Amino acid sequence: MESKYLTNLINYKPRFFQDQTKFSVWHKVPVTRRSAVMVLLFLGKEGELRVILTKRSRKLKSFSGHVSLPGGKAENGLESEFQCARREMDEEIGLSRHNNILKREFGFVLDELKTMPAYLARTFLAVAPCVGYINWCEDVQQTERRISNLVLNPGESASVFSVPLRDFLQPRTEDVQLRECLKQSHIRTKWAGLPWNLRSFIFPVFNEKETDWLQEVEDLSSASEDETHEDQELDLRTRNCWGLTANILHDVAEVIYHGKESVAGEEDLIWSLRNHGQIHTKERTEFEKRLINNTKGSMFSEVIPQEEFAHLKQIYK
Repeated sequence: MESKYLTNLINYKPRFFQDQTKFSVWHKVPVTRRSAVMVLLFLGKEGELRVILTKRSRKLKSFSGHVSLPGGKAENGLESEFQCARREMDEEIGLSRHNNILKREFGFVLDELKTMPAYLARTFLAVAPCVGYINWCEDVQQTERRISNLVLNPGESASVFSVPLRDFLQPRTEDVQLRECLKQSHIRTKWAGLPWNLRSFIFPVFNEKETDWLQEVEDLSSASEDETHEDQELDLRTRNCWGLTANILHDVAEVIYHGKESVAGEEDLIWSLRNHGQIHTKERTEFEKRLINNTKGSMFSEVIPQEEFAHLKQIYK
């Protein structure tokens, strides 16, 4: 049972901005710039740790059709990272945010294991990953462990599914075999002058190893509009988990399976941007808009002093 690896996560001490362990930069930015996602883990049929993912609705303005973790923006300044992530997950896929309801209806509680350091989204949001675990009560038999009322919000999610967390380890050692991932890639690139990881993990849409209660949820996505070159190459329908979601899951997998204490997230970058006139209001600054639109020649060093920028390059190298 891979649940034994969760001890590494429980013992993990996140390093937040300025190398401290107490407060995340998430609480230092305006509410309108706070977002949280749920990395919800559970045990699959073979005792493997799986993570629940969604495909965003085509109706959404940003990142439509992308594979994503359940989550979204904070509602108010009193909402914690986990409260935000659980509320959004409730609204997107119908999994209640309340443990007393989960225990009464299904016989499990959602253990809140760890809040990871915040990541900087390309839309200039501070995104806090919250790692949770579906913990079934001992008196619930293996054959009875199912969640039967998941209903997708068509305005937010087109499908919900799960994949093995171990498949996000990268680079893989020779003794680590991919469970369900068909193809993965990693390019070390730059965003506005800072080192950046561009990762991609390709999974099949139809998967016999998927847990039964997720297979029962109606898929609202269209096969034709989502066809990719990987579909052509591999001759089957696929899903591509890439970008921020892929980076978060890679970092969580490294902590859980390898006990790594390496830098996760972009807390120091968010802190620097905040201190130099960015991430202050709901409206994006002209500088932020240029980076969001990937305008050629735009650099973080335009707003961050050179010495501080050089320090950030060292942190993220």
